[in-house]
Amino acid sequence: MKESFKPVFDALAQAGYKEKLENEAGSPIDFKFTPYSLNTKLSFRFDNADDFFEFLQSSGNELTEEKKSLIQAAIVELGLNPAEYFWVNFYEAGKDQEM
Repeated sequence: MKESFKPVFDALAQAGYKEKLENEAGSPIDFKFTPYSLNTKLSFRFDNADDFFEFLQSSGNELTEEKKSLIQAAIVELGLNPAEYFWVNFYEAGKDQEM
């Protein structure tokens, strides 16, 4: 695991999430991209899309080319550049109505 991912995994673990990006009940964690931090304990900066892909793979998630394309499209759709830094804000799947 890349050393820079350790604080992310530690914060997720403190919030009750396993390295596989799901909580103890098995509910998956989801994420949103922003150009800035939402100032939450689960808001992290990634250097670029490849850095985020490496994080997802190191969490044991299968990352197909199709999923990579979808993630890159989501980043671009928000007006962000996948080759530059952006923030990823994690939350429990299904809780995005609260954000």
